[in-house]
Amino acid sequence: MIRTFAAAAAVLAALPAAALEPAEVFAKVAPSIWEVRVSNADGQPTALGSAVVIGDGLAVTNCHVLRGGKQVTLKRGNASFGARLLYPDVQRDLCQLRVADFHYPAVSIVPSSMLVTGQKVYAIGNPLGFDLTISEGLISSLRHDDNGVLTAIQTSAAISQGSSGGGLFDSNARLVGITSRMVSAVYGQNLNFAAPAEWINDVPARAQKALAERAAAASAVSVNTASATAAAAAAPQPRKRGELGPKSQAGFAEYLQKPWPKVFVAADGDVFRYAWGQNAEFRAMSWCQEQYRNCSVYARDDTIVEAR
Repeated sequence: MIRTFAAAAAVLAALPAAALEPAEVFAKVAPSIWEVRVSNADGQPTALGSAVVIGDGLAVTNCHVLRGGKQVTLKRGNASFGARLLYPDVQRDLCQLRVADFHYPAVSIVPSSMLVTGQKVYAIGNPLGFDLTISEGLISSLRHDDNGVLTAIQTSAAISQGSSGGGLFDSNARLVGITSRMVSAVYGQNLNFAAPAEWINDVPARAQKALAERAAAASAVSVNTASATAAAAAAPQPRKRGELGPKSQAGFAEYLQKPWPKVFVAADGDVFRYAWGQNAEFRAMSWCQEQYRNCSVYARDDTIVEAR
């Protein structure tokens, strides 16, 4: 009889856990999802994203969210914590953050070997700054390279700017991936991608290896003065604060015709980006920093705010 009960218990333990309802998934993982706010040395916001708690005092987000920032804050409701970059894995776009006095539940991670195309998943993050937003979808495909190595999880769960660094969860509230990027609706529908969650475990070792390789390469390179001079000449010309080049002036004239709220961002090399509508500043600054150097807000609505 005892053996019969033991065998039955073993069978039950091997069965997959019953799927949770979407509300149950959200309630279980919401304490582990945080908003990431990034600002420059002057305290001006440069990017907005999401982060997932992976341990006591530890969180993970996408490296592109942190690009160009000097200050990083994790925020949810009235709670706010300063964070610093601990380990960057730029190649996989995963950055681990150290957060002081940050004690929140860590998520559990699903190995990629347990994922299947067609299974239900939930994306939870802060799209366009709308904190703790959940969307439902499927794993549309598991994308592999030519060697059969998993490189991305494609999902139909909706994400937007601000979702980067958020979590993609299965029906048992386990982390499947870190939501990373999407294809614009101009080019396709429901084409969203996440980095496999199991990559998180590799971040410290990969970051340390990359740092060692860069240090070795730097020590082996001798600077060629002529090449350095040519590179400097080819670099974008620095922009003086409060001034716009001819191309940016033409762009600013177009910008003035747009409705409020709106923001105009200028950068080195006489280039610019502007946006209007909800989260205009975040969108304009994010677009600028993806391509250009020294992006800063030149105007908000119809008022020039950048001092000379």
